[in-house]
Amino acid sequence: MARRIYRFLLVCFCASHALAADTLYQGGDSLKSSNTLVSKNGLFTLGFVRIGSAESSAGYLGIWYNSDTSHPFWLANRDKPIADNSGVLALDGSGNMKLTYSGGDLVDFYSSPSSTTNLTAVLEDTGNFVLTDANSRSDRILWQSFDDPTDTFLPGMKLGINHTSGQTRSLMSWLSEVVPTPAGPFTLEWDPNGKEFVIKRRDVIYWTSGPLRNNTFENIPPNLGVLDNSFINVSKADDDFIMFTVSANHFAPQDQKIFSMWRITYDGYIEDPLTNQGHGGISCKGNNTNTGCEKWSGPACRSSMNSFELKWGSFDYTISLMDDTSNLSISDCMDICWKNCSCLGVSTRANNDNNTGCTFSSGNFTPDPDGSAIRFYVIVGQVSSVDVGKRNWLLIILAPVGFVSMMGLAGLLWYLRRRKLREEKYLKELLTLDSTNDTPELENDGNKGHNLKTTY
Repeated sequence: MARRIYRFLLVCFCASHALAADTLYQGGDSLKSSNTLVSKNGLFTLGFVRIGSAESSAGYLGIWYNSDTSHPFWLANRDKPIADNSGVLALDGSGNMKLTYSGGDLVDFYSSPSSTTNLTAVLEDTGNFVLTDANSRSDRILWQSFDDPTDTFLPGMKLGINHTSGQTRSLMSWLSEVVPTPAGPFTLEWDPNGKEFVIKRRDVIYWTSGPLRNNTFENIPPNLGVLDNSFINVSKADDDFIMFTVSANHFAPQDQKIFSMWRITYDGYIEDPLTNQGHGGISCKGNNTNTGCEKWSGPACRSSMNSFELKWGSFDYTISLMDDTSNLSISDCMDICWKNCSCLGVSTRANNDNNTGCTFSSGNFTPDPDGSAIRFYVIVGQVSSVDVGKRNWLLIILAPVGFVSMMGLAGLLWYLRRRKLREEKYLKELLTLDSTNDTPELENDGNKGHNLKTTY
């Protein structure tokens, strides 16, 4: 009988923990590097993941979608990676939720101001990780991951400003495809005044969506995300934000998993990983101002015809300046090159395995039609040495012709001027002659000047 009771209790215990796979309970539950939480519908996972190259792989607590751990859409410690597998997420008996590791406290998500006994942290079907107080009637939210987004905008998430707390919710890109540090070059923000999305590069406006009208933006195709996104803009005294919903059912069966999200990429555009569609800064590569792009600031040597184009090939007589600084992204390299008149290209192959750092090139660029060479972002619209030679020969030929034409034009103007002066002189002489030959009317039978007296 005792064994049966034990087995029954063991089955109930295991069943309760299986049902609670999406929840951490206060007073003992913890999440270690070998454990995960999985949302009820199975689409989202919270756990520890390693990101980076083999040389710089680091541990992060993150949330990812549909088993894709290569790019979690939320990270708790993107600025404090864990070097080993000692990370633990715990909700202790005092009501504190912390991420710790062998070196101490890493992230303090929430510290209870008073003694509480019934806190729970749940990974919801929206992808939001929420800490609530079950003792309150409405399960009051104490903390949630949606209030601290990283580089991804999900349905139900708010981007904007809370005027009461002063909190601004925006997205910040990764530094590269394998470096999630918050030192990324791009941010995606909601501008409550213009009612539009704004992408900034290092705090300088890079692209704008245009204002929201009839659920669409001027510079965002309606089909960015095939799920018929519906935008909701809320402007209140204490909060000003935008969010979006999708018409498809998030809670679809496992064989019909559908979920849409927007991601600000490390090279500056909005991507929907579900559809592989992108928009925003894709075409922003210099002085072009199409589809919402802002003109790049730069020296006078960059004309309105200049822009970056991705090309395969090599630079002849190249002078390369190497910068292996780990906090420079490919977009930073392009900006530096743009502002240096001697720079004509930036290699897409960075200086390390994390794809950071810069290689700048100048000289003549030789394209590779086979696409087997290194790829470069090349500034097009520059005057090449061949063009300079052609222009010099053209000047040599046209200069004498232009000189003769100018001399001929000057001679024609001189002739017309002299002719005009002669005509004015002749007219003046006539007027003078008339005034001296006037006679009294009686002598000329009442006629003046050269009127002749007629006789018969």
